[in-house]
Amino acid sequence: MKKVLFMLLFLLLCVNLYSQNFTDQLNAGDDEPTIWEGWGAAVMVRGVGDYTDRVWISKYCTGKDHTQMRINVGDNQLGDDCAVIGITVEEEPGWKGIYYFYNNGKFGIKTSTPKHELDVNGTTITKDLLVTSGNVGIGTDNPQNKLDVNGIIRAKEILVESNWADFVFKQNYKLLTLREVEEHIKEKGTLPNVPSEEEIKANGISLGKTNALLLQKIEELTLYVIQQQKEIEELKLKKLDKNR
Repeated sequence: MKKVLFMLLFLLLCVNLYSQNFTDQLNAGDDEPTIWEGWGAAVMVRGVGDYTDRVWISKYCTGKDHTQMRINVGDNQLGDDCAVIGITVEEEPGWKGIYYFYNNGKFGIKTSTPKHELDVNGTTITKDLLVTSGNVGIGTDNPQNKLDVNGIIRAKEILVESNWADFVFKQNYKLLTLREVEEHIKEKGTLPNVPSEEEIKANGISLGKTNALLLQKIEELTLYVIQQQKEIEELKLKKLDKNR
């Protein structure tokens, strides 16, 4: 596994090689093998503490340039096989890993303990994102739906595919009388087929279903207005006949 991780690092990096002669001390086979003896070394390989199977490939300090880039292959402090690419900056003492590759297939960016196949401790920008299976969570690590968002969504437009309420205008639609609607309101405290406040708090609302339900009520109100208009016109005719 360590060999695979080591080869993976070299496949990920574009490396320019130049022929050069080493003038510094070269030790191989010691407890702490190294080819670094001062400033300007390009590669350093050594054992580190008890973790002697590690390999470091570093762009080390040169003059006032104290930026370091290291590649570490071997066991980490938890005993897991991993490959790490990190950096050290003069103003921020201590080596900081950036990319973590683990033998269980998990990959972390700016996190040494990735919980998923890709775990990013920061922000990402992508042109297209395709998720072929599973759920996506934003602000939650346990999404139960295709997209779970723990927060506010702001959008210019949302398209919802849903059934519509044109059935209200069908000839066989049974429109409740206004008296029946009044009795339902007195008993339930809501319009017919409209969920209560308690149900909304417990289960949330479906945008598509709610919009269709609102349209249904508007269409029913339209039918009530049409009925009342007919009754008004009939009363007017009766009044005219009576005055003749």
